[in-house]
Amino acid sequence: MDLHISMIPSPEDSLWKCEDYQSELRNLGQALKADGLEIQDVGCPPGEWRVKLGAALAPTLGAPVGLWLQARRGRTVRLKMGEIEADVRTVEELTRVIKIAKCYQDVTESESDA
Repeated sequence: MDLHISMIPSPEDSLWKCEDYQSELRNLGQALKADGLEIQDVGCPPGEWRVKLGAALAPTLGAPVGLWLQARRGRTVRLKMGEIEADVRTVEELTRVIKIAKCYQDVTESESDA
């Protein structure tokens, strides 16, 4: 099962369709890939990805996404996996939701194996 990530701009990102903002999202996607995440672009414009869940996902995702969140007040990341959906605004919230999603994945996989 994959984790779907959507970057939601701040109200202060008034020109979210501008090239600077879109470039920022493309750079974030490239940074996530460079960190070794199995990431697949979902949306166009950039800022939506599907990521393989794994043990090292939270720390690998946390740093670059955390920097994006902190760059502008009011930014949000929407995470969705199966029936779990959460909007996070801090790295701590991001880490907690990823842990919950990983537990959900483990439970659903063990139920389907039974």
